Amino acid sequence: MAFIRIERLLATILNVKKSAYILLFSLCQLLVASPVFAWGAKGHRIVAIIAQNHIQASTKAQIARLLGEETLVTISTWPDEIRKDRDETSGWHYVDIPKAAAFFDNERDCYQPYSNHKNSDVDHQNCVVDRIDYFARIVSDTSQPKEKRVEALKFLVHFVGDIHQPMHAIEEAAGGNGIKVTLFGNATCGEEHPCNLHGVWDSGLIDHTGLDEAAYAEKLQREIEAGNLSHRIEGRPADWANESHRIAEGALVEQNGVIDELYFQHEISVLDEQLAVAGLRLAHILDVALGNSGTN
Repeated sequence: MAFIRIERLLATILNVKKSAYILLFSLCQLLVASPVFAWGAKGHRIVAIIAQNHIQASTKAQIARLLGEETLVTISTWPDEIRKDRDETSGWHYVDIPKAAAFFDNERDCYQPYSNHKNSDVDHQNCVVDRIDYFARIVSDTSQPKEKRVEALKFLVHFVGDIHQPMHAIEEAAGGNGIKVTLFGNATCGEEHPCNLHGVWDSGLIDHTGLDEAAYAEKLQREIEAGNLSHRIEGRPADWANESHRIAEGALVEQNGVIDELYFQHEISVLDEQLAVAGLRLAHILDVALGNSGTN
């Protein structure tokens, strides 16, 4: 599914001068043609593997009762897969914090009445920050129907991953979708669409390591055991969005920028820590929500 945030760009067309129409139209065409995934399927599965390895035994048992034969890994990409048929979920995957903003502001960043997606005019929780809290509450509420809790769990697993992808926390150029780049010498990515900065952070840097998701998760597990990330496990989704926003600010490049080995070496440790911390935080959220709960 293409997570392309063009609503603010399209809304701007109504207010810009006629001389700017061609530029904006060209940018929108670029974004529409660029399929971009949140972390990419591999990134989401890596986060889920880490979480699965760190949840408590009681949490693992509750998840098994809810999911049956499915696992955190197999459900981690579901919200991307159903987005086309669930248009109202589009804005839940990210939060558009303005580039110059010092921090996340709920009123400014979680209500998107200008969006053309379904229910955006009435959804005051239309961003990933609020949706993580919302779905965590449903997962933990044993009075809710099992089907509703299962769906909430699928969204929760995915969105904790999303909020740690830095380009999902910055408004600039639709989260980097509008910044064309050359990626390790290639101007086109995937199905021959122009490479963009959002895609670099979704999958380009991860793929450049040459590791499959299992090996990648093992590498991160070794780094978790060797490092000290425990102080970063807690906090609230708003804090995590602020962290991602600060990373995104430092990771931006100019239009037609070059993503090369120097950029990779500078940013890959940051990306790795985001994946690792996302997995640990997901495990913590699930332990809180399910560790002592029953199921319907």
